[in-house]
Amino acid sequence: MKKFLTIATLFIGLAFSANAQKFGHLNSLDLYSLMPEVIAADSMVQVYAQELDGLLNDMYTEYDTKAKGASEKKQKGLLTPASEELVLKELADLEKRITDFQNSADAKIQDKQSKLLAPINEKVYNAVQKVAKANAYTYIFDVSSGALVYANQSDDVLPLIAKELGLKLPADYGKTPQ
Repeated sequence: MKKFLTIATLFIGLAFSANAQKFGHLNSLDLYSLMPEVIAADSMVQVYAQELDGLLNDMYTEYDTKAKGASEKKQKGLLTPASEELVLKELADLEKRITDFQNSADAKIQDKQSKLLAPINEKVYNAVQKVAKANAYTYIFDVSSGALVYANQSDDVLPLIAKELGLKLPADYGKTPQ
């Protein structure tokens, strides 16, 4: 009986402490879409990606030119077996360089994006921490990840964080469409 009372007391205490907790949520995608520095970072990443894409296109052009030239020489009988072997090796090497470049370009783009977004992410993190502490939130969930499937008694803290970051919300934010 004593054990039962101890367990019951523990559950009652947990129930009261759970009721005292304050929950909030935000959609970080909405928040980031309001930030001019995110738009600038995205633009810089796009410019960088276009530069790399231009280099890749140059490599494709070089490959096509060499392949067409070799094909024309072969059709005209101007390509010896030794020359053909050398051209095929050059084309294979160029193909490998193109593949390697594609793989490294993807990694370079992701790295550039990470470096540009790191200070922005830190700024948002600090704003969330400040808002959470100032408003006594126990938990703040990011609903953009889709992990939160139900929220009862949860406050949308995006307006508070946007204010902390000096961002202006659209006039229709938070209004549900009829």
